Amino acid sequence: MSKPTRRRHRPTLRVRPLAYLTSAILAAAAPARAQQAPAPTAGSTLEEIVVTAQKRAENLQSVPISIQAFDTKKLEELQVTSFDDYAKYLPSLSVQSYGPAYAQLYVRGVTNGGDGLHVGSQPLVGMYVDEMPVTTIANNLDVHIYDIARVEELSGPQGTLFGASSMAGTVRVITNAPDPGKFAGGYDITANTFTAGDPGGKIEAFANVPLNDRSAIRLVGWAEHDGGYINNVPGPAGLVFPSSGLPRENSLLVEKNYNWVDTTGGRAALRVNLSDTWSVTPTLMTQRQTANGQFAYTPTPVTVQDLGGNSYTLGGSGDLNISHYLPDRDVDNWWMATLAVQGKIGNFDLVYAGGYIKRTLTSTFDYSDYSFFYDALNGSGNYFRDNAGNLVSPAQSVTSRDDFTKQSHELRISSPKEWRFRFVAGAFVQRQVNDTRDEYRIQNLSDAAHTADGNAGSIDGQPGLLYLNSQTRTDRDSALFTDMSFDIVKQLTLTGGIRAFHYDNTVYGFFGYGQSGWSQSGELQCFTPIDPTNTVRPCVNIDYRATKSSETYRLNLTYKIDDDRMIYTTWSNGFRPGGVNRVATRGPYSPDYLTNFELGWKTSWLEHRLRFNGALFFEKWKDAQYGIAGANGITEIVNAGRAEIKGIEADLQWRAAPGFTLSGSATYLQAKLTTNACLYDSPSLTCTEPRIVHNPDDSVTELPNEPLAPAGTRLPVSPKFKGNLIARYEWTAGNYEAHAQAAGVYQSDVVPSLTVSDTQVIGMQPGYASFDITTGVARDKWTAELYVENLFDKRGEALRYTSCAASTCSLVNVIPIKPRQVGITFGQKF
Repeated sequence: MSKPTRRRHRPTLRVRPLAYLTSAILAAAAPARAQQAPAPTAGSTLEEIVVTAQKRAENLQSVPISIQAFDTKKLEELQVTSFDDYAKYLPSLSVQSYGPAYAQLYVRGVTNGGDGLHVGSQPLVGMYVDEMPVTTIANNLDVHIYDIARVEELSGPQGTLFGASSMAGTVRVITNAPDPGKFAGGYDITANTFTAGDPGGKIEAFANVPLNDRSAIRLVGWAEHDGGYINNVPGPAGLVFPSSGLPRENSLLVEKNYNWVDTTGGRAALRVNLSDTWSVTPTLMTQRQTANGQFAYTPTPVTVQDLGGNSYTLGGSGDLNISHYLPDRDVDNWWMATLAVQGKIGNFDLVYAGGYIKRTLTSTFDYSDYSFFYDALNGSGNYFRDNAGNLVSPAQSVTSRDDFTKQSHELRISSPKEWRFRFVAGAFVQRQVNDTRDEYRIQNLSDAAHTADGNAGSIDGQPGLLYLNSQTRTDRDSALFTDMSFDIVKQLTLTGGIRAFHYDNTVYGFFGYGQSGWSQSGELQCFTPIDPTNTVRPCVNIDYRATKSSETYRLNLTYKIDDDRMIYTTWSNGFRPGGVNRVATRGPYSPDYLTNFELGWKTSWLEHRLRFNGALFFEKWKDAQYGIAGANGITEIVNAGRAEIKGIEADLQWRAAPGFTLSGSATYLQAKLTTNACLYDSPSLTCTEPRIVHNPDDSVTELPNEPLAPAGTRLPVSPKFKGNLIARYEWTAGNYEAHAQAAGVYQSDVVPSLTVSDTQVIGMQPGYASFDITTGVARDKWTAELYVENLFDKRGEALRYTSCAASTCSLVNVIPIKPRQVGITFGQKF
């Protein structure tokens, strides 16, 4: 079975402080209206942004890579505290998210929407916190954004410096480091409420404490409650499961605004300067996030007819309403320890960066929509009985636990960046382990694991457990890399990079049903003896290995027109390892490859008051890995042909007048299949070659091939256009520094699935626009702000999906962008 969706406490936070603090802001800002000529307080030029995209600190305008970067100031101005908050302002980044901590990242449209299975394809976009790779399959690490130096998004293959999971791009979160030079501290308190939901708020604080002139500790902490806005409403009156006639009702779970989220966490970093050239920085970070309920609603009703001709209508119960029948909750708990050692050997910089992360996700969620549709359309409810042979409710609940660990080590050396020939070179090793356990349970299900009448039974020794995933995946990676640059002449630089890597990945464990004749998967496929006393797994039917050595490359030519303008061209490629499917009738899937051709520019104009950067790109994707729902909803990975992505991305920042700044960024994509995407491997790409299966009795079965999507089909998940525009004005109002800001984001429509038949059921995800406004004042060391997000309360659709294969589960779930939220923030810095 494919792994379904996710969820989200409710300490009550009253919003009465909103009225008091709003009055204070308006009173403080009132003198501004009396000013005949407001005096600007901001500088007349744009500030320089320093990035580390090439593993060394450089001015953003000097780096020949397409980068979007938000520094501390920009993150605070945009009210960014979570992944979703900054993702909407990164136009080349697309997200497929089922709620906090359950997001897949995609850059430049390189996706077919089929990722996210724990034993499936590796991610296409790498995620880093400082020097630590934190990329995980299916569950993006949602780090709370506070006291952060920068968020960087690097577009295009970054595999030479950042490894295999950066085939399409890389996202980096850079924390503020301890500073022995001075004490600093601060706090921020926020109260907010959804106008269509519940109140929330957060408290954040940091302190940078010098211990002596060579060492300092930096402490950061946060606690946040997000109010809910999705209502779990009663299901249709008299609704029953078709085969048994047993009721399907949720009266005990009905609740308004039930998708609340609680997040707590902290960070402690110590910096010790051993000498003028050597330093050691250990860091410990932890976060716990509890999310209740569903983040989707079902706005459109669907009518289902069962085998007896009876009709049932589901969904369509109103704005932000859904009917779920079993509890939904997720808990994401992780901690991370890192160590950075930096120093010099002669003129060369030496860096060691190592880290270890441990993450545990537990979840329970309602999977009874799957049960209802299969019962109505296939009569599957007739196969679920108790020990006495009586029919039981086929409603399935899922309990999942993922224990994830990763350790990585990197040692690199770099020459002085002033040299005509300069380089970065290093070695990298990583090991990550993911223990996954998904239990699909039916209450009162027969204990018998092998029933003579073909009914479903429990897994041996585990009553009520219909289906089990219990697997250990271990990914081992090692690499040597270098990136070298040579100034052919003063204004012309040639850069070449190579990463030689080796991976060795294994999957071991069990998946499937008990020994009942109801299904031929599970215990009937085991090649070890069944042990009813083993509560981890009854036996083993998965033991696969994928290993290979290969290289990725980058070649770049940069021409500096003058000190403020440059153009560059890049050829680079990316690679993602192949693997083995769990299903015996499905062979292993091959690696996929991405080749990138890029022409970019970095320019500053009007004496550094205008900055305009961008890139044109053409990317070719070969043997694209794609997850499809196979028999019994079990996800299978196929190599779904070839695709190409053409596009342009650009960002502009303009200090139009003292105190007034306009900024915007946008990406336009044309992403499509260039060949058919086939159900099984097809060397001719015509989808006519059958899949040949060799059975245990030496017989051969031919499985017919068919197109999933024809050549020319648009790739899913990413919009053709995504952009944003931000206007900010800062001025002096008497003894106060005041500001006002308006920000708008827009994206065009999205194809929900590569498979054409699925899109016909799910429907296109329409485009939408959303606007945020902020106003505030500051004096001395304090700041107060009033903000409104999604000002016009639009129901932009972030995701459309069904609970199982769209051909069966036709009820469409829609995850909206957050409804209108009004908030107030007060903070001080010392």
